[in-house]
Amino acid sequence: MGHGTQALVSVFWANPNTMPPSESDTLPDGRSLWLCTVLDRRVEREIISQYAPRVRPGSGWSHGWSPLLDPPKRWSGKRKADARRRNLRKRLEKTVPLFADQFEEQELRRRPDYFDPDSIDRKQLRK
Repeated sequence: MGHGTQALVSVFWANPNTMPPSESDTLPDGRSLWLCTVLDRRVEREIISQYAPRVRPGSGWSHGWSPLLDPPKRWSGKRKADARRRNLRKRLEKTVPLFADQFEEQELRRRPDYFDPDSIDRKQLRK
């Protein structure tokens, strides 16, 4: 299976201002009739046609589709700190080329945690 082939297909109550009819046999979220994780998009239409409940257009029910994505990749603290230092240096060389070294030292002293890999890693763990 290639990247991006997994999806969640559903039949859900699409009107945000109302609730589904009380006689609807919804899932515990109270707004979904049917959910299915599709592992191979090539069979998605077949699964929906065979298993998804039929809904009348305008009834309030709608078909939904959401990709199942891998969690975003995070930069390590070291990589992030290196990028921050590089960007700081570029900005300083562009705006104050003669004093770049001096201003870089001042900024590193003023915000040590911002440029410290261990501090960045600790912050990311708290999120």
